[in-house]
Order: sequence, then structure tokens, then C-alpha cells
Amino acid sequence: MKILLRDYKEGVPVEVKQTYEAKSLDLEFIDLHYLKPLEMTGVVEKGIDTVAFRGSLTSQVEHLCGRCLKKVTAGLEESFELYYETADKEEIDTLDDLREVVLLDHPISFVCSETCKGLCPHCGSNRNEKKCGCESVLKNNVFADLKKILQNKKKPKL
Repeated sequence: MKILLRDYKEGVPVEVKQTYEAKSLDLEFIDLHYLKPLEMTGVVEKGIDTVAFRGSLTSQVEHLCGRCLKKVTAGLEESFELYYETADKEEIDTLDDLREVVLLDHPISFVCSETCKGLCPHCGSNRNEKKCGCESVLKNNVFADLKKILQNKKKPKL
């Protein structure tokens, strides 16, 4: 959103509203898709040498769990408070700052729950939904011997 300073009077708050497509803001990732456009509602208030821009961004998103690949739909609501200096400016572009507000809330790796067991590395089945029986196969791998050595080192010698 561009704030044209000539359109605002000092000390008079003005309500603003705008809709953004997530793809145009480069907000979609492999594990995050926007199901609805991003809605921005806010208030712009011009001061002597500053502009205060407060509001919230809302949408509906679909996350992809980083462990089990389950799709989880959730609401997105981010509030923001942005301040800009107005000296020698005719307009202020807030788009990059609004994009940053949304990006900073996105987790590096989304998981559907803290107890998510993920996918079986052997057969690929979702461990949250069923036991696959691959546990014995996984115990007989090359790292099982290393695990035994590590456990023996931790045992105190008498």
C-alpha cells in the first residue's frame, strides 16, 4: 500500500483497507499456501514528522507438516504497528514491511503437533495413523552397532 502524504491531515486517523494476492507478494512456500487473499485493515495517522500505520493482516492458510506431510488449515491474523519518517517524502510504500510482518511469523519448519511421529523412513507410512512393523528392520541397520558402542561408553566401569 502506498501512503500519499498529501491525502492525510495531521492528527486525523484514517481507516484503510486493501487486499493482496499472496503469490504477488511472494509469500507462498512449499509448505505454506494461501487459500484466501490477504486482507489488510488498518489506520493511518499523520504526525508532524512521522506517519503511524497500525492494523492487521488476515487470511486462511494451509500448512504442510514437515514430519508427516499432513495438510493443516488455519487462520492467519497478524497485527502490525509501523512508523515512518515523512521528511522530504511525498509517499511511503508499506508493501515490503507488510510482507515482512507475515514472513516473520512463518515457522522455519511447521509440524502439525509436538507429538507428530512423522513418516517411517523405511516404508513411508504415516506413523501417526498406523504401526507399520518396520521397527525391527530399522533396528538392524548399520547405526544399531554404533548405538550399542555409545551406550557401553555411558555405562560406568566398576
